Amino acid sequence: MSNKDKELNFEINILPILDILSVLICFLLLTAVWVQIGTLDTKQAIGDNSTAGAKNPPSLWVTLAADGSVELSVRDLPKLQTVETRLPKSNNGVNWTGLEAKLADLKLKYPELKTGIVRPGAQSSYGDVIKIMDQLKQNQFEGVGLSPLG
Repeated sequence: MSNKDKELNFEINILPILDILSVLICFLLLTAVWVQIGTLDTKQAIGDNSTAGAKNPPSLWVTLAADGSVELSVRDLPKLQTVETRLPKSNNGVNWTGLEAKLADLKLKYPELKTGIVRPGAQSSYGDVIKIMDQLKQNQFEGVGLSPLG
């Protein structure tokens, strides 16, 4: 054996580690920004499986179908009353003017409505869901949330 064969290279190649670290830092920064955008100001989650015996405050459930039709359902009104309205789609999808008018009408008729739940279908447009949530906020719904269509 020669002396040349006995020499070993003990330097660690850290270049791949630095590459992975720089990519991870980018993902961390992008995720942190996305989490701030994706948060919603909600006070209470209301689902179909609420606690037995607990009385839920009146709420508006907005069901969005994939074709753009919207169904509005006011639930938990006094005297076990439920009001349902269906808005057909317009030529461009959701009938935004009709929805805005109906939301304003419902808010005027039931001022105790403070919670709005959007129930999008699996094929519903994400932009439509966000726009409906914006319209609920513009009509003074304090708690706006999402519920999967079941």
